[in-house]
Amino acid sequence: MSDGLSRIGRLRLSERSLRALLILLVVDVFIVAPIAQEETLLQPVIHSIVLLTGIAIALRSRARTVTVVGMLAVASFVIHWTFHDHPTVLLGSTDTALSLVFCALITGLMLVQVFRAGAITLYRIEGAVTAYLLVAYSWTLAYQLVVLSDPVAFSISAAPLHPQNLRFRLLYFSMTTLTTVSFGDITPLNPVARSLAALESMIGQLFPRFESFFRQ
Repeated sequence: MSDGLSRIGRLRLSERSLRALLILLVVDVFIVAPIAQEETLLQPVIHSIVLLTGIAIALRSRARTVTVVGMLAVASFVIHWTFHDHPTVLLGSTDTALSLVFCALITGLMLVQVFRAGAITLYRIEGAVTAYLLVAYSWTLAYQLVVLSDPVAFSISAAPLHPQNLRFRLLYFSMTTLTTVSFGDITPLNPVARSLAALESMIGQLFPRFESFFRQ
């Protein structure tokens, strides 16, 4: 009985965390990103909340998966706040890489839950939207890794940008590429960046068809 209640509690926590993560991503993409011009305390706070909600979402998975997600979250939390206080190139690369792995893992877990057999529920709808935004975030982090190794990997029609603003510009580029409505104001020049952009645009086209494919 206690195990059943414990499982029900985990499922409810996972559902609430998914909703919180979805709201947080929408706020970050459509409200914070357009107005943020420099590094503030808001970004690491958002990052920390994303880590917590990611752990809670993983509670629907096996214990081993939850352990891996938790370890990644702790490592990402420590590195991210250390980089915020003492920014270095090495810490920046490590922070971005850990965030990318964590984001990709949570995206994968969400897609497994969304596309598995069963009735369409509110949780699945929210999960599909969240996964879509997480794909954009994952590619943003991948683009950022490319920029860290090649500062001129992208042509951006603007004056030199603060690193925080650059991340949001890359998020904007990622969203417009994923939805295949790119306006041409940001152009990938690095071969790796171009390959990533092509792959992201292809995923953006195929994503709506994934569910029907897996339900056959």
